Amino acid sequence: MKLFSLILISSGLATSLTLPAGALPQPYPQVAVSSFMGTCIERGRRSAPLVPRSMMNNICQCSINYLQQRVSYADFQTLDPNGGQPQSPRQQQAQRVLDESVSYCIRQQLGI
Repeated sequence: MKLFSLILISSGLATSLTLPAGALPQPYPQVAVSSFMGTCIERGRRSAPLVPRSMMNNICQCSINYLQQRVSYADFQTLDPNGGQPQSPRQQQAQRVLDESVSYCIRQQLGI
């Protein structure tokens, strides 16, 4: 699971603070979603070449959906695209949500 976390973290297109309970998620701009997906899949395939592209696509799509439901776009933009250590509390929270999304999406994809 750490491998997939690193893949998504290194995509740099993560998120940040959780929306309040009951808040309606606002989708990220399509360009941000497309960029996240492309980078996530590309880096994922380089890091885990034996994982089928379709599975990587599903994990990345699940992750961006998870993030959009829990993190504002402004907070999504605060993470370091190069996967650097989060510095601010908002970045740290965003990183936790990203890690959570990866674990959740891998379990969903594997049916566990």
